[in-house]
Amino acid sequence: MRVAVMSYAMLFQTTGGLPMKIPRTIKALQSRGVDAQLIDPFRDRIRDYDLVHVFAANNSNHRIVQMAKEFGKPVVLSTIMNPPFTRFEGQRARLLTLLTRRLSKWEVTTSYQQVVDALEAADHLVTLGNAERRMLIEGYGARPEKISIVHNGIGEEFFSASAEPFRRYYGIDGPFVLHTGWIGEVKNQLGLVRALKGTGVKVVLVGHAGTASAEYLQTCLREGGDQVRHLGEMAHGELMASACAASRVVAIPSRHEGMPNSVLEGLASDRPVVLTSNHSIDFPLPREVTAEVGADDLDAIRDSVLRFWRDPPQPGRARSVVTHLSWDAVAEKLMAIYASLVAPGHVETAQTAQCGPPSA
Repeated sequence: MRVAVMSYAMLFQTTGGLPMKIPRTIKALQSRGVDAQLIDPFRDRIRDYDLVHVFAANNSNHRIVQMAKEFGKPVVLSTIMNPPFTRFEGQRARLLTLLTRRLSKWEVTTSYQQVVDALEAADHLVTLGNAERRMLIEGYGARPEKISIVHNGIGEEFFSASAEPFRRYYGIDGPFVLHTGWIGEVKNQLGLVRALKGTGVKVVLVGHAGTASAEYLQTCLREGGDQVRHLGEMAHGELMASACAASRVVAIPSRHEGMPNSVLEGLASDRPVVLTSNHSIDFPLPREVTAEVGADDLDAIRDSVLRFWRDPPQPGRARSVVTHLSWDAVAEKLMAIYASLVAPGHVETAQTAQCGPPSA
């Protein structure tokens, strides 16, 4: 089976979860015999492939979905959307879309409508969890029967990571709390720094700080003083896994998260994790290795970090929570969806191809 993998044009000019997820997914599919390729829309032709897998429902990707359907190709859309977006918000967005279109004499639409168009045109939708699935149904009117849940995978390097490469490369000795992700308000590095101020706990920040977030980063460094260090952007892979292994606690109290790779990778590296309560992970997160906190609850952030700092979990316990999340498992579930769409009678089969526990 030949699978064309596509997303929006500027995706790989950035770092983050999705630019990592796509190559990992492709590699896992290829290892199982699927001819999956990240195609160049300027040179490659969609019509030469059996199926098109589009990652992300936004950033005008509805046109990719629509074009693939014009060529008669089945389309799988991994929506990659962060809850919450409620039924009320969806109703409001539909009303505003209608007003916008009428006032512009149907010349202008909204990004909400573009996402709806992508969801309606795609043959099958893949979400990272039940929260995202509910959001698509309630906020965007997606049909429940064509939605499957496929969790993110975790690279093998995190399950076997050693602290030594990171410590040797950066010259960092002693215990520290690790925060990974884009530097900025959404990831709430400043909240973490303020929560731990005066505790003597060192904080290491890893992530890109663009022009827009330069002042935010400087505020973090001023508030934290010599207890905070920013290492800049770090390539995903062995060194990032080593950073997780070298830390005592991984703490990412963001404003919101979907299925946060950094949290899963921290657990795979056998480290306890402090994470935002506003996330869409829908498998159990035991209290002995995780703590969910509000982004503005500095007392809860501090108390949770110090709990793990002083009393770390038993070796192997954090890792045990995510042993089922391999990229090979992701590939296996996607292949079942692909096969149901390419085979005869694909519509009926696709409607029952659930790869995770649905919820109403």
